[in-house]
Amino acid sequence: MITLREVDAANFNEVINLKRESFQYVGGPEHVLAEAYIYRSDSTAYAICSDGAPVGLVILRDRPEEGYPYSFTGIFIADDQQRKGFGRAAVEAVMQKFRQERLRGEVEIQVHCQNGPALKIYRSCGFREIRRAQWNADFLVMRAKL
Repeated sequence: MITLREVDAANFNEVINLKRESFQYVGGPEHVLAEAYIYRSDSTAYAICSDGAPVGLVILRDRPEEGYPYSFTGIFIADDQQRKGFGRAAVEAVMQKFRQERLRGEVEIQVHCQNGPALKIYRSCGFREIRRAQWNADFLVMRAKL
């Protein structure tokens, strides 16, 4: 079972040591945690945990401004934990967390148009493409209803 646990002093070392060889679409844990810190006014970094142990990381924009949907970014599963269904389970856990809070009715993400595994997961979780990202046309903006 996948759970989300806020990154804090108790699990920081486990999270920062998650192994990532490819930074093709998402940086390593240090990059993701730095991004979460920069956007801490509206975002929280969560460890993606399996049986209590971190297997990945995600940033939830869980305090969206009025008129904006929820979003998440920086999601990754550690190299040695990939292809075990954790990616899809993590997206489902994120969506469930947003459903419980219910501050907004939609979730928006941006994903590189060539990130096939991520696109497959997002589509299977109800995300639909709505446009290309304004900042970089290689990224798709996708939305799902809660």
